[in-house]
Amino acid sequence: MDITIGIVVITESNYFFETGLSALSDMQGKVIQHVTIDADINYKVIPSTPHPVYNEAKTKAIQFLNKRKDHIHVKIIQANSLARAATKIIHTPIEQQNSQLQIGMIYIDYSSSATDALTPQIIDQQLVDFYSQIKASDVPSYYSSFSVAAFTNPNSSKIRYQPMHYIECVLPTERPILQTELICLWMDFFEMSYANRRVKPVIKGVHDNMLGEQLVNLLSSRAGFNWLFFYFTGSIVSSLINYIESFTSQNDIPTLRGPSEHSLACGAMANWQLYQKPFIIVVTSGMIDEFKGTLANLREARAKGIIVCAENRASQWFAFQGTISKDEDTRDVLTAYRIPYVYMENIDNVQKDLLTAIELYDAEQGPVVLLVTQAVLDATNHINLSFPEPADNKFTSSYNSTTQANLDAVMDIINQGPEKLLWQCGPMEQDELELTLSIADRAGIALVDSLTYPGVVPKFYQGKRNPNYLGTLSIYGYTPRVYNFLHTNNKLNSTTEQCLFFLKSKLAQIATPFPEGRLERKLNIVQLTKKKEHIAPFTDYPLVMNYRSFLEYVDKHLAVADSLRTKRNRIITSLSDTPSDVINKLPKRPMSPNFFFAKLNGLIERLIIEHHYDYTGLFDVGRCGISAIRNLAKTRRGFSGWYGRALMGDALLATLGIAYTCPTNILAFIGDGAKGVVPDILPSLIENALAHPGKLKKNITIFYFLNGGHSVINTYQERILFKKTSRQMRLVNIQLPDWEENICGLKVKSQTLETFDHQMLASALLEPGRLNLFSVVVSHNNEGDGLSLATATGWQRDEATTRESVITQEPSSLIEA
Repeated sequence: MDITIGIVVITESNYFFETGLSALSDMQGKVIQHVTIDADINYKVIPSTPHPVYNEAKTKAIQFLNKRKDHIHVKIIQANSLARAATKIIHTPIEQQNSQLQIGMIYIDYSSSATDALTPQIIDQQLVDFYSQIKASDVPSYYSSFSVAAFTNPNSSKIRYQPMHYIECVLPTERPILQTELICLWMDFFEMSYANRRVKPVIKGVHDNMLGEQLVNLLSSRAGFNWLFFYFTGSIVSSLINYIESFTSQNDIPTLRGPSEHSLACGAMANWQLYQKPFIIVVTSGMIDEFKGTLANLREARAKGIIVCAENRASQWFAFQGTISKDEDTRDVLTAYRIPYVYMENIDNVQKDLLTAIELYDAEQGPVVLLVTQAVLDATNHINLSFPEPADNKFTSSYNSTTQANLDAVMDIINQGPEKLLWQCGPMEQDELELTLSIADRAGIALVDSLTYPGVVPKFYQGKRNPNYLGTLSIYGYTPRVYNFLHTNNKLNSTTEQCLFFLKSKLAQIATPFPEGRLERKLNIVQLTKKKEHIAPFTDYPLVMNYRSFLEYVDKHLAVADSLRTKRNRIITSLSDTPSDVINKLPKRPMSPNFFFAKLNGLIERLIIEHHYDYTGLFDVGRCGISAIRNLAKTRRGFSGWYGRALMGDALLATLGIAYTCPTNILAFIGDGAKGVVPDILPSLIENALAHPGKLKKNITIFYFLNGGHSVINTYQERILFKKTSRQMRLVNIQLPDWEENICGLKVKSQTLETFDHQMLASALLEPGRLNLFSVVVSHNNEGDGLSLATATGWQRDEATTRESVITQEPSSLIEA
């Protein structure tokens, strides 16, 4: 039976329509035997304009068509909109008897000023609506990558992105060029759609995928729909990605992309630490190496997720991008990292492999890596697999006699003295935080956060000042209040005067600025951890137990005398909460980090008090990330790139992963060093916004700090080793013009800041649905911010601070960042 291919032309321009008619007329002949036109505009059939390139394209097109035995009719349907065209197609009868209309190529002319405001996303949605109407009316159509072309004016937007449902074209002003382009578009469509016998004129759904079906079932059985999907595309994994993405879009599960595989791991890491969200990550062959040290960080955090990485058959001879061969075996690397994995080589073992994977997933030892061959990735058969109920891995509240004796001793310390108690807390659930704050208030305990868990104890909780919060204690970024609390007259307080608690902690080197010898001899230490092997050798009171159980025990047995509580609180409140260095008040240019962060903290505290401002902080590795952790009031726990491997750029990349899951505003603090070692996140952030339109209603502000060097290492060289700055610390900053753009309802503003504009920043931070990219020009200095203990008693400190001595420390105990 003959068919009629419908060519839809959306235009009100005679130039566009008549040029297309002239090109089609030149191809009419053996294959295209009959052309009918249903047009709303008055038109004329005019001959094509001769041109060497057009003549070549026409000749080759006719030669290709004349080799075919097909006989087709063409019906041209012209309308001023896709909606009007759909109406005409559905309700207009076909003239040719025994000929079925199949919608083929669509040409859209959106080059008039009336359509300039149409974004690719709007045009995409128009096409989705059009094809949905056509499908609902049982009109077949060739809906493919080649079936729609939209002609627009040149794009003047700062942000450009690829449309999903059409070919992007700029309307040529020269008629021969338009003729040639229209012929090329038609022939590409004809060859790849009509002439391809594998393609049928229907709107196809997503193909089945065996592994994808089981993975979404697995995650959904464990987390419902409260999980995330991340992917970086690749040919071999593209079908698996399509299947999972179809499932997540139907169930409102965020699907997020990034500029690299590493960025996916960072996003998964931040979401696990902050929101306990499990995840699936899919990457292509050989890309397990691209997760970098963040893979180890995921394992250390015991993050629950599945990482799918395509892999070759073990018997394959040096596969392209393969990591299992006679020369190497990535499984050995995973074993060395203590990363659980399953090698899924053939379909026959899929059920056994998946049951092993869920067993490893439930063991909570970090993400499970699936190394999957193409045979398994491409399998479409269904298997009936029931996942077992998850094992109960909850830590028991029982503990041995030694732990009980230590717990009793710890209660004596809390209830009877000493006068100074300081708790550094690890990550806490909401109820744990509330009980911690209650106990601290009733017992007069000072609370600190850390470089790895900034804001885990916030300075402001639910809009109110937390009086027990002192600041930050870590190898870098120590707060003067914390050190003034721990020292008197330039000497560390005795073990009878104070006790330090490290709770939910391995007491790793990053936790304090004290060398191991001082921790062992000069400090009284309580350490709580669930793993016995994580008890430090210098701990005085080891508690191997669950933190919640500890809090409940303390809460039940708390009996601090009012006089002791009053004395403890008086010590905490007596410590000045304002920076004493002069430079934080000096509005010089370039701004010092001290000045900028002192001003920014004042602004943030005012926003918290007056506007109920709430934010989640992301702090990258570097001087300004440290400065932000140390100096800025926090309202909740943030994400720190200093966790685990302390990888520069992880906090920046993690911004992509939490932009759509974070319940608050976002502030990110990124140094020029960190920015330079990872890709630009803006394109991926915009792409995610296109995929999840209307969901970025919060305010996201990213501060990039430009001081032209690796400041932490610079300070180490200058203040600790007394050496000059050298080339290894130098970075080059390139300042770009300010710009602003609106996209998908998101206002994007990029601006360089050389002075602190209080009014502008207040407005910028409070406006919802806005992404701020602020490049802050700052100088390098070694003054304060906990980068060097040499400045703890420097000349800029006021008398109150200089009377409170800070420990001295061997240079070898500082680590480079």
